[in-house]
Amino acid sequence: MEKYQGKEEDVMGRIGRIALTTSSQYVDMTGPGKLHLRVSGADNVRISFDQYGLDNGPYFTLDNGSTYIYDEPNPFHGQNCFVRADSSTATLEVMLSGGGIE
Repeated sequence: MEKYQGKEEDVMGRIGRIALTTSSQYVDMTGPGKLHLRVSGADNVRISFDQYGLDNGPYFTLDNGSTYIYDEPNPFHGQNCFVRADSSTATLEVMLSGGGIE
């Protein structure tokens, strides 16, 4: 399992582009500011707070071609987030804008 993490000590925000298959990946979505998620590619994306949930539920489906914006500072503070493509491949773009205030 690959791990994506930005370097918060270098910048206030971070941007990542993650190629997904049906294997789970951990994604760090913590930090100040708004969280932007965009799904592209061939498939939808599943997101869950644990790896078991990605295959067995509960999980939340992010629709292909959609953009999601979480406006609350630290929307996933203290939460693990695991993602995978629903049944083939997808790309998840993650942008965490620097909020400056936690």
